Amino acid sequence: MVLIIDTETTGLRGIPEDRVLEIGITEYDGDSGNISPVYSEIIRYDDIVEFDSKYVNPDGSRRIWIYRNSDMRVEDTLNAAKDLDTVVREVREIVSGKEVTSYNVGFDFGKFLYQEPWNIRNMVTRKIDIMKLATTKVYELADSDSIEDKGLQERLLREREDSPYPEKWVRSQDAYRVLCPDNPMRLGNQTHRALDDAIMEGWILKALTE
Repeated sequence: MVLIIDTETTGLRGIPEDRVLEIGITEYDGDSGNISPVYSEIIRYDDIVEFDSKYVNPDGSRRIWIYRNSDMRVEDTLNAAKDLDTVVREVREIVSGKEVTSYNVGFDFGKFLYQEPWNIRNMVTRKIDIMKLATTKVYELADSDSIEDKGLQERLLREREDSPYPEKWVRSQDAYRVLCPDNPMRLGNQTHRALDDAIMEGWILKALTE
């Protein structure tokens, strides 16, 4: 059994400049193939209005990205049932002694969950990054003209060619559409929330494992 963790954060820089706003955890059972929700919480920050009003993204845009690009709102953070200390304690209890992973381990773990106050590095065994496995497999399929959705295949190859980076990582939604063409979770307009993403990443891991 592997726990898949997804975080929604204020930005991409990591702690201490950024905060985890929401965390979702699912469990993938490799024996049964089941993907089960385990945990989902928005974290309450009483100072989030002031934080949001002063936040500047690396591209110069203002206000927290997740509030502008999902259905999460500042009011959700203000009215959340649990504060940071409570969520940290519950998450640490869930993951202690478990195998964990995410879609982009360097982000979720390296920039956030390995840092204060989460500090889960020495509590868990980390599995290989789902994103790295998915990227290798998706481009293998694209290069061999094996992706069913030819429009998606063309876009993925074009984005890789145009990328300024040595390795172009495949977004989780694109990996899901390639590796899970039957759409087992009936993915529609993804709201980019932590638990939804963690479930989707569980399906990606299942497809890769099988």
